[in-house]
Amino acid sequence: MLFAKIRQFLTGQKTIEEKLFWGILLFSILAAAISTVFTFLFEGFGGYAGILSYIAVLMLMVVGIIAKKTGRISTCYFAACVILNVFLFPPLFFECGGFESGIVLNCFMGIFLCTLYNHKKRRFILVLIAVCANEMAFFLAKAFPEWVNKLNPDMVWLDFSSSFLFMAAALYAGVVFLLNIFDRERRERDVLIKKLDFYSKRDPLTKLFNRSYFINYLDKMIWPERKGFYMLKFSVDDFKSIVDEHGHEFGDKVLCGVANAAMAMRMVGQGECVVRYADEDFIQLIYAQSFDEGLQRAEQLRKSVSEMEFEDHPEIRVTISGGFISCTNETFYHQNKMLCVLDQLHDLAKSRGKNQICLRE
Repeated sequence: MLFAKIRQFLTGQKTIEEKLFWGILLFSILAAAISTVFTFLFEGFGGYAGILSYIAVLMLMVVGIIAKKTGRISTCYFAACVILNVFLFPPLFFECGGFESGIVLNCFMGIFLCTLYNHKKRRFILVLIAVCANEMAFFLAKAFPEWVNKLNPDMVWLDFSSSFLFMAAALYAGVVFLLNIFDRERRERDVLIKKLDFYSKRDPLTKLFNRSYFINYLDKMIWPERKGFYMLKFSVDDFKSIVDEHGHEFGDKVLCGVANAAMAMRMVGQGECVVRYADEDFIQLIYAQSFDEGLQRAEQLRKSVSEMEFEDHPEIRVTISGGFISCTNETFYHQNKMLCVLDQLHDLAKSRGKNQICLRE
């Protein structure tokens, strides 16, 4: 239950920095607490080592409270590393037997935690502080051996073996934790990239391709080899009046309904695409064996839209008007010319009474 809550708390953090800080802080508190209990119960160091570990637990908890209240994660991480590498590990080095104990192995864990600090310059300073603190402890232990609490020879093997096991478990847990964080971030990043890629090409409302994607698609995929392709540009008749009378929400339903009808007409695998060109304007790229076949499909779409029904407004019938052309028309020396003619045919259909398709072979 406790580990489940911790995991839930960590996954709820927004940034890698926050997840890393809280994960390492909670792990350090847990490790110091275990060290406190282990020291008091088994190693018999007169209680001083246990007291040091207990004080470290309290200091780390204070750091956590400050981080929670202020949100200054970077500063609190720096403080936590200083606590471990200056106020915990060097004193424990003297109290736990110095060079005759496995406490030296734990000093490497402090250096490892410093290297995970996110600011480059401060990271170097933090590592330098940790190295100097430990080196100072080693120098003093050599110069003043009487300051070092001597281990019972029978306890040396236990201290080394327990320190080794602790270090192995700590490294394993730490590395797995980091890998999980980065793997989760990678997956979230991949999902975000896919979404960004999708919406860079798509209209958010209808999920059709957008204008910029279509122009690029037309230029690279269709224009060099135009044979068999036809283009229909159409728009919803009196769309502004529909929105004014029934609201933008219903207007969105109309646009999505028209988009769905157009998508239902699309032949997959033939290079066809449906585009929301602008506001209520759409373009449908059609592949057909002949002009008549392409026009027939365009008329089929027009009739399909006119037959749409809406539950909240069953009395409303939506129609579309547009222009239809063959992409292979020799007068289209450039795609911009083709789109310009398509606009003219679209406007002509509107001026002639709407709910119709004007064409040019």
